[in-house]
Amino acid sequence: MAAKFAILKQRLLLERLNGTPEIETHALIMEQANEAAFRAWLSSYPLLTFPCLFEERAWAVTEQVRREASSYWHGLAAQSAARAA
Repeated sequence: MAAKFAILKQRLLLERLNGTPEIETHALIMEQANEAAFRAWLSSYPLLTFPCLFEERAWAVTEQVRREASSYWHGLAAQSAARAA
């Protein structure tokens, strides 16, 4: 079962990384995959638990990075507008 689990983790991780163009987010997604794998492995059904845990964690970290980037760019725009005034 450990081999199947490792293959599942790798496949889902690669799919997620390929679908995430922001390379700076990749390390965070990999960390979340490891954390989800650890938690899933402790459950009674790791092959069923991991995909859901990983998806939730990967989505959350991607959304956090998106919000931080949006806040950063809005802050720059506000500073530029203030300087122009």
